[in-house]
Amino acid sequence: MKSIALKFWAGMMVLVVMVLLLLWFFQIVFLENFYTRMRISEIKKESIAIIELLNNGNKSAFADRLDALAFNNNLSVELLDSGGKNIYTAGSVGSSGHMPMMNNRTRSEAFYQALAGRQVAIPLTHPRFGNQFMMIGLPVMLSGETSGVLIISMPLAPVEDTASILKWQLFYITIILLAAALLISYLITRSLTRPILEIKKVAETMASGDFSARVKTQKQDEIGKLAATINYLGQQLSKIEQFRKDLIANVSHELRTPLSLIRGYAETIRDVTGNTPGKREKHIGIIIEETERLSSIVDDILNLSQLQAGYFELNISRFPVGETIDDVVKRFNLLSESTGVRIVRQGTGAAPVEADEARIGQVLFNLINNGFNHTPPGGAITVKMTDAPHSVRIEVADTGSGIPEEDLPQIWDRFYKADQTGRKRAMGTGLGLAIVKSVLEAHQAAYGVESQKNVGTTFWFELKK
Repeated sequence: MKSIALKFWAGMMVLVVMVLLLLWFFQIVFLENFYTRMRISEIKKESIAIIELLNNGNKSAFADRLDALAFNNNLSVELLDSGGKNIYTAGSVGSSGHMPMMNNRTRSEAFYQALAGRQVAIPLTHPRFGNQFMMIGLPVMLSGETSGVLIISMPLAPVEDTASILKWQLFYITIILLAAALLISYLITRSLTRPILEIKKVAETMASGDFSARVKTQKQDEIGKLAATINYLGQQLSKIEQFRKDLIANVSHELRTPLSLIRGYAETIRDVTGNTPGKREKHIGIIIEETERLSSIVDDILNLSQLQAGYFELNISRFPVGETIDDVVKRFNLLSESTGVRIVRQGTGAAPVEADEARIGQVLFNLINNGFNHTPPGGAITVKMTDAPHSVRIEVADTGSGIPEEDLPQIWDRFYKADQTGRKRAMGTGLGLAIVKSVLEAHQAAYGVESQKNVGTTFWFELKK
């Protein structure tokens, strides 16, 4: 039995059948005896209440209640004194004034046991027709002593008839319940397994490489949550697949350029300029520069992959971010002199913060490096630190051409590159801002960008103290 639908249906049917079997068991084994005991108990209780009327001297009410009891329940009733003399009868009695079907031995047994103060119930069988009866003997107490006996003959045929009717009712109920259980279990099984089968189909589609498949369900239960999880998985796999394709395309493009330059200049040195020291040194310098750029691309790809895959831990410590800014700015002094782009530091003080110092240094380096890539000669890059009560705000602003408003949402993407101004002056891989985003989000730091066309761009982020 491999199908979950069949297992669920079989389980429900087994449960229904077990309940019905228990009902039949109690019906056959216990119902008739239980119902008989209940009837006897009710007759005894009512008879004792009637005897109390006689004890209280209310003979008229006693006779009326006794006649009503006998009539309503098809009973034969005798009231005997302590000597066994018949004082009053109600219901069916024979020509002798005694109850029919009562032999002397049974009557004497019931009489003497009741006269001894005990309540008795003796089963009887009609000697001719085989009908079942119950003979009940109850003592009649007067002034604390047994002054007589109430003998009641109760036919059990109504009890047997009722039990028989109940058995037939249970039979029909069993048939109806089985049919209803078959239908309801089928509908419930279908309702539960349909989304599961759909989830299975979507999962198989995703396994084949099509991540666009989605589970269509509006349920809010566990199956609905599972479907939502599968859909979320599909979305994430689609993003990963798109990232894989973009990564292959972009990395191929990014690596092809420096590799082509390296090969081209190496061949030029070999074939043309090898014996010309000036040109040879120039071409070797280009090869070294492109090799460094190639190394930076590989390092950034590995770095970003670790950041986005979560394979790193932040080394949080309290450090003066002002000093970190100064250290990073100093690394760009030589580039500033060679490109004619000024780098300005604003804001003083240590400004201690809680963060990963190495990662924050990486963020600052990438933002300043990005500024050099987009600022023309004569422009300026301003690194500003603002110390607030609960945080430190750091801004890196350039005076480049700015970023079009429609491009702002994409600047944090991998390999996004805006048009650069003039020749390239700093090494860019297209991954710097993506790394900045990953590091700042790992710190749960607020960050953003503001830009105006032909005015410049300002990147900012805030660190908690």
